[in-house]
Amino acid sequence: MHCLNLKITYDCTNNCSFCFSSYMKEISITIESMRDAVIKGRKNGCDELVLSGGEPTLYPEYIIDLISLANGLGYKKYIIQTNGYGIATSDRLVSFLDGIAGNSEICISFSVHGHVAALHDRISDTVGAFEYLMEAVEKISKTRCLIYTNTVINAYNINCLNNIASMLLPYNTRIMQFSMMHLKEKSPLYVSFADSVQAIRQLREIVSLDVLRTEGVPYCCLHGMEQCVGESAWPTVLDLYNKDNDYMSDFKQLEYGMRRKMDNCDKCILNDICMGVWTEHFDEFSSLGFHPII
Repeated sequence: MHCLNLKITYDCTNNCSFCFSSYMKEISITIESMRDAVIKGRKNGCDELVLSGGEPTLYPEYIIDLISLANGLGYKKYIIQTNGYGIATSDRLVSFLDGIAGNSEICISFSVHGHVAALHDRISDTVGAFEYLMEAVEKISKTRCLIYTNTVINAYNINCLNNIASMLLPYNTRIMQFSMMHLKEKSPLYVSFADSVQAIRQLREIVSLDVLRTEGVPYCCLHGMEQCVGESAWPTVLDLYNKDNDYMSDFKQLEYGMRRKMDNCDKCILNDICMGVWTEHFDEFSSLGFHPII
């Protein structure tokens, strides 16, 4: 598919220290420019729309407006990345999404950082975040929307990933993703790349490989679990709209320096579809002795 990732806002109800867009909170994006981006995206060939942030559900009226527009233009799939706040507090938004899900694929991707309030709220740095999250998950589980989840692995939750997965399984989660953390400088949240990969590998004992996904982990690190590399299921082309008048076509993280590969990666049979590791993990990854898949 060809995807347009559209930022609705950089504001958020949570305060996760590893959020890579938190420094942009002062940037506002007009609904007019977002509508123009949706139209341009469709002309550019996009058939999937991702609404992200910040916390996009802070503006449920924008989501309703943009998906209504996109649906009329012929988009086929929608993903909303959320901490659950606006879904828990807006029955109108939930009803609208359920209605659209009758004819189009609607996926709600929840950020889940812990299996209990004490852990999730600590990582989110927001009291009550877990309560909003779980209320939203419960609401969506009763609709025709699909549930995705994303958990950023860090020092606080790395020993609880099995608990998080076990909590989510009853909700028929279609994709359960565990992602490498963006952290430019070491902090109390820091956890090594190697430990993160090992924790992901252990999840195969309780999560089906058809459901388990990663982000930021190359194929060579997941021998026997290659299908869990989340990037392999991403759309083949990604357009990005981050702010007014800044539409980026065919955005590639490698070309923008967000990812890196080793010199011998070109010998790997999966090199063409592998996106490498986040740049901040490259030094550790390159020291671990992984070899190209041949």
